[in-house]
Amino acid sequence: MLRIAIQSKGRMMQECIDLLGRVGVELTIREANPSLVRSSNFPAEVVFLEKERIPECVANGVADVGIVGEYLAKMYHTPQECIVKKLGFDRCTISLAIPRDIKYKGIEWFIGKSIATPYPELVAKFLRSRNIKATLRSMREGVYKAPKLGLAEAICDRVHSGTMLFSENLKEVETVMTSEAVLIVTNELSPSKSMILDEFVQRIDAVQNAVGKKFVMMHIEKRYLDRVLDILPALKSPMVTPIADDEWVGVSTVMDETRLWDIIEKLKMYGVENMVIIPIEKVIY
Repeated sequence: MLRIAIQSKGRMMQECIDLLGRVGVELTIREANPSLVRSSNFPAEVVFLEKERIPECVANGVADVGIVGEYLAKMYHTPQECIVKKLGFDRCTISLAIPRDIKYKGIEWFIGKSIATPYPELVAKFLRSRNIKATLRSMREGVYKAPKLGLAEAICDRVHSGTMLFSENLKEVETVMTSEAVLIVTNELSPSKSMILDEFVQRIDAVQNAVGKKFVMMHIEKRYLDRVLDILPALKSPMVTPIADDEWVGVSTVMDETRLWDIIEKLKMYGVENMVIIPIEKVIY
């Protein structure tokens, strides 16, 4: 049984539950604040923790794997080899921000300044790498309000859309690191749990491989087939199948959505008909 640690509240919790659902790990959550839920169809159980506890619990084996922000994995010194994969959600930056009315000319502005942050180790490492000496004030809550309250001259915190910065009359001036959700694993996983983890990761890969891709089917006259095949992208090669009309064939392929409409316009020149475009949930290579 693989024990998976995820955040116990907030948007990150819901995104983790959504991911587990997409990879076929079904959970029945009956409580408003669950602590441990076992999957009904996969050999795993999910433990719900405060986000700051996840790296530690994975490191000491209380949980086998965890889903956590990359910035927290770095902050709690998760070894690089224990970061299994990036998951593509909860993207943000850990950024330095200052009041909007200040004219910012470069990182040297921070010399001698006070910075409020929940992540003093990350900020200290960033500033050291640039030979900047500043005073760090550790704050877990209310960081964005610190300059307005006179508690610090600048802040460093997570930034998603920048809306909170704008509302507090702050502007982002330096990026300490970019972050997204990552899957981390304990370094002492039993062989049986390693097999379960491998399957879990393969399922995540299948979901990630399908992002931004569409399955496209169409009918084309045989005389245009070679030209159409030259236009079409595919994971390997388009699939060509006979249909009832001997002069026509069915063609199906997988396309990136970003290229879809440009390719459709080219296909129209060759009389493509009955085109069907279907969303893809998973792609297994």
